[in-house]
Amino acid sequence: MRAASRLQQRRDAVGEFAHGIADRRHQAGSVLRRQWPGEGEGARRHAAWPVEFGGDLGFLRRFHVEPQSPLESNHYFDLWSPGALPALARFNGLTNNRALFVDSHGSAGFRWHGRGYGLYPRETLLQRGQETPAFSPADFARVLGHDDAAAIHNIVIAGCNEEGRFRSQEWRRHFVNATNITYMTPGILAYKPMFYQAIVTPSSEIKPLYGRESSSGNQSTCGIQREPSPGAKPLGAYVADLYLPGARKPYRTQRAGRELLEPERAATALRADCAPSDARL
Repeated sequence: MRAASRLQQRRDAVGEFAHGIADRRHQAGSVLRRQWPGEGEGARRHAAWPVEFGGDLGFLRRFHVEPQSPLESNHYFDLWSPGALPALARFNGLTNNRALFVDSHGSAGFRWHGRGYGLYPRETLLQRGQETPAFSPADFARVLGHDDAAAIHNIVIAGCNEEGRFRSQEWRRHFVNATNITYMTPGILAYKPMFYQAIVTPSSEIKPLYGRESSSGNQSTCGIQREPSPGAKPLGAYVADLYLPGARKPYRTQRAGRELLEPERAATALRADCAPSDARL
């Protein structure tokens, strides 16, 4: 019963934060693909890690939540609903997972080098007339600093992957000890309820959800349903690229879930399940 109670708490948390509410995560038309002005060349050459897409690192630092005690190791960048992501993780006992969590929009098409997949904030977090900043893996590593970036083992990215341009290798270049990099399935929009489930729920217990889109003027919204119905489409699932230490390519891609953030606990549970039972009467 205690295990069932913990499962119910996790489901309640997802419902409390997300049930019945979902914003369409990707609005590429609202983002300006920023090019570097010539006058910034000198500053860019002298940076340890270039600000690849022209995003203001001062802006990014405002949304960085660091570990709050020596017993915590997780870092958060909540570029969607500041404060909600750390609260969800802590409520569900995820505090010391050597993890980087990023909640934001995600899109391809940003220009500097590589494939140009960038993360950017929700429009409501910007000042009127402010150009939308976009950030690369190097930008997040630069805000954390060398030592904290090297301590990250798990990376969980919320943003859309509609163009299929997310590359976990680009994150591993800057977070060299990351062995689990979680992201949305290629070719799919991302929705908050599935993101929350991927964090707090074991992959075997993640429930499918369905979205029904509706439009009013230039606004597109999506109502979330627990059961399929005509016109409702299944929401995309998050997947994880898993790396061996020092490897350049993932050795496996699998469905994401809480167990990847707690490998020691998952291994203990597996050993308990596989242990021979005592058949003596």
